Amino acid sequence: MTEKEPSLKIALIGLTYPFRGGISHYTTLLYKTLASKHDVTFFSLNRQYPDLLFPGKTQKDLSQQSFTVPNNACIDSINPITWIATFVKIRRLQPDFILFSWWNPFFAPAFGSISWLAKLISGIPSCFLCHNVIPHERSMIDVFLLRTTFAVTDTFIVHSEEDRENLIGIKPDADVHKNPHPTYGVFSENTDSNGADLRDDLGLRDKKVLLFFGYIREYKGLEYLLQAMEKLPTEDGFHLLVVGEFYEDQEKYSLSINRLKSSGQLTLVDHYVPNEEVSRYFEAADVVVVPYLTATQSGIIQIAYGFEKPVIATTVGGLPEVVADGQTGYLVAPSDADAIAMAVRKYYKDRDFVDFPGNIRAENKKYSWDAMLETIEAIGVKILIKRGR
Repeated sequence: MTEKEPSLKIALIGLTYPFRGGISHYTTLLYKTLASKHDVTFFSLNRQYPDLLFPGKTQKDLSQQSFTVPNNACIDSINPITWIATFVKIRRLQPDFILFSWWNPFFAPAFGSISWLAKLISGIPSCFLCHNVIPHERSMIDVFLLRTTFAVTDTFIVHSEEDRENLIGIKPDADVHKNPHPTYGVFSENTDSNGADLRDDLGLRDKKVLLFFGYIREYKGLEYLLQAMEKLPTEDGFHLLVVGEFYEDQEKYSLSINRLKSSGQLTLVDHYVPNEEVSRYFEAADVVVVPYLTATQSGIIQIAYGFEKPVIATTVGGLPEVVADGQTGYLVAPSDADAIAMAVRKYYKDRDFVDFPGNIRAENKKYSWDAMLETIEAIGVKILIKRGR
């Protein structure tokens, strides 16, 4: 926006501390970006999932260095009274629009109710910023929930072409704005480059270190990365760090993990990593591997780019849009252990001749939070014009 254009009044709805994970981090950083120039009120969740539905050990962020911003934690995902109360607060606020951080149809009743009430009673429009239009583990009712939730919303932001197509398939008349997932540079800020210490602690000083990071679910494709590791010669010093909490039965991976551990090729850190420790693993790694079987985008890639680490990723969803093959990493076919192993070898063969960090720095310009800010500002201006302001 130019200096002559008005500041926006935005009601932001989503997840933040004390909840953990990428969506919480994202929405927190989004608030900081928007609040640097605009009047933003953050209405956050005080309950994400009922404990019975959560596959991990805890939903809360136990980090010593938490990411916090001012917010009104007033939305209970399963309590309709809080949805109505939140609408009342928004109605009093009279924002130019509501910006929802959207990631799962489970929140359709809560977010949809707030959006419907705001539009039909107060004429306040909404914009949904979609991390995933359709979830990775989808159910038969998802499309119904999405159509119902999005029915009174015209404007959307997505991070990938696949999500744009998914959204148009659900709502053909949607006004869809595509903006790449911004980089998580926050984890690399104030780092002391203690990855070298981690390498020493694990006896990996002279090893070729690969990193798989994040929650472990079937769609993440870890089994194919483990198979690829077994194809790489032990004597060549390849070592895989698997860092993340299992959200499925660990037993299906146990044979491969045990074989690789016994050959000295794998270190398993099977718990959620607090914020202050994230840098250790990314700094220790040479390359980050994202062997997903399905995806629309990946926050892990954007964390890797924040540390200027190249990525080996599969050609699924929106991943090819953010990994420049041979420049910021390599692209391989999904479900193909041979292709992953070949890409690993190619990376270590090429890394002395390709300026991966420099290429990533150049690419990171389009993954800035300022770019996301400009997208949201353009949407805000259209809304103001449409509302005659």
